[in-house]
Amino acid sequence: MTLIAAFYINNHPVLIGDVLISCPDPSERINIPTNETLKESAPENLYFGIRTLRQKVNVLSSNLMIAWCGDMCAAHTILKEIKDRNDKKKFTQKSLKSFFESDEAIEWMGNIEVGFIGYIIDDHGIKQFHYSFNEAEINQKTIPPYGNTLIAGSGSNDLIHLLEEIVQPRKPSIPKKNSEFDEAVIESLSICGALLATDFKNILLGYGGSFEIATLSKKGMFEKLNNLTYFQWSVSNCESSNPKLDLVGKAYKQIYINDLLVVFTLSMSKKPKPLNRDGVPSYIYTEFPIDEYKDYRITPCYKYFSQKEIESMVSDVPIEITSRFNCNFLFPIEYNQSGASSLVCDKSVICKSHLRENTSYIVDCPNHRPSTLIIKNEDLDDLRNSYKLK
Repeated sequence: MTLIAAFYINNHPVLIGDVLISCPDPSERINIPTNETLKESAPENLYFGIRTLRQKVNVLSSNLMIAWCGDMCAAHTILKEIKDRNDKKKFTQKSLKSFFESDEAIEWMGNIEVGFIGYIIDDHGIKQFHYSFNEAEINQKTIPPYGNTLIAGSGSNDLIHLLEEIVQPRKPSIPKKNSEFDEAVIESLSICGALLATDFKNILLGYGGSFEIATLSKKGMFEKLNNLTYFQWSVSNCESSNPKLDLVGKAYKQIYINDLLVVFTLSMSKKPKPLNRDGVPSYIYTEFPIDEYKDYRITPCYKYFSQKEIESMVSDVPIEITSRFNCNFLFPIEYNQSGASSLVCDKSVICKSHLRENTSYIVDCPNHRPSTLIIKNEDLDDLRNSYKLK
């Protein structure tokens, strides 16, 4: 079970995918970034087990990115072979099609269901493609304004609903303030942020855990978005002159170390306070003390890392992470007389993504454990006032 999708944002190619590898046995499960007690206390209506985590989106080279669904071992065989061949001689759309339809590839797959979607760059430009072995289901749908959209996996209907009904596509500013890359990043972060916000529901369908994004860089090469943070906030008294903003429990940070995806979960329950650092005015930043953090190491599908290799890669990289991309999800809430909170019925959840460098980061402790999340007050004010009547 999975969720992968290929679509366009203002004619810019985007590829997204989740990381869960599910199984038929609901008693076989591991903890995941969005549910860190799943192993001990799974929902009663969890019908699928979760066997491991694996990257579904794979950037095999600067000209080729592919996401997969179906059997993981079969996907590994195909993706490893494509990468090895592409490293020697770049695939074209025609030669890639020939490979997927070759007797050799068909024989390797036997009766195993596995599907692939993605993009390739050749002399004819950027082309979208999809291939399916043994009728692995891939949905193809035109969704204005996302163009020809390829979606596969158990989360397909959720994403179609999200793209058609919930996410409001951004219109490029005139004159343009952001590049096509920037616009694609901002909107794809909003889409994946919306999926993360409902992940407690998504895992019941066997997908989620975290989401990856790959797109065309400003240099004209395929790459994954690296160094990004997802936040979830509540806003009470949202249209008043003094709305209250609270960080909801946990933030997610994603980085890549070589091809290894590391997802950090940052738990914060203490009250935020002005930043206390020499030479830094206290009114510029707020710091959120981090009570606990966990990290999840997620390998790509086309190659394997030993545990020793993974430990070596992670230990050589400082924990301090500067956010290149940030996605903020805002939930409008109200309190009843007993103090219980609920969503405000006539207000929508708002997503704000931005690309400002150094907006938030983690300060190293002496033992290299993340200790504090720091955010500019101007960014917090922008979030706090999101629901005010203009």
